[in-house]
Amino acid sequence: MTMLTNTRRTPRRTTPGKALIAVGLLAPVVQALGSLVAESTRLVVLLTVFGAPWPYWFAAAVLCGVGVRSAGRRGWAREGLVAVCAAAAVLLVFVRVVLGDFLSPGWEESERWAAPGGAERYVTVETGAALIDPLWRVTVVSGSGLTARSHPVATFGERSGFVAVAWDGPDALLVTGGDGTTRIRLNPSTGAPGRTVDAG
Repeated sequence: MTMLTNTRRTPRRTTPGKALIAVGLLAPVVQALGSLVAESTRLVVLLTVFGAPWPYWFAAAVLCGVGVRSAGRRGWAREGLVAVCAAAAVLLVFVRVVLGDFLSPGWEESERWAAPGGAERYVTVETGAALIDPLWRVTVVSGSGLTARSHPVATFGERSGFVAVAWDGPDALLVTGGDGTTRIRLNPSTGAPGRTVDAG
């Protein structure tokens, strides 16, 4: 009597691994699209969430590494891809922690003034540095909560130097640098400046 046996191997469950890889590959795409939307709307919440790309690339490296390890078959190709993902994650952390101060201005808010007349708007002055050269950035924020919008008004470098900023009514600013004072009108509804000053 001949007995038939099922010699087919049970397929490995690779769905979770493939899902992790897909999510990892989508993370930088989501950041890029979110950044475009944030820049066009100037919504503070979106600028905060999508402003820095490195967390999304770090997530991509980690998720792809874990996904490849759990979904791929054992072999040099799988181990090589996992090693590449791990190296990318370590490099991103190194760049962020060790080189972050050299690669970004490191903006910190130093001053803030509310607009006159009860307008739901305020102006901030942030200080930073390009290596050792001081930088200043003036920004207007209109609205509050999820509808708050942030608009850059002026940037100053060491050459020109920042002196002061003052409200000239709820819809105008007087921005003073080493080269003089500039009056900047703001859109009454959005707070967007009619012009910007770049004296870097």
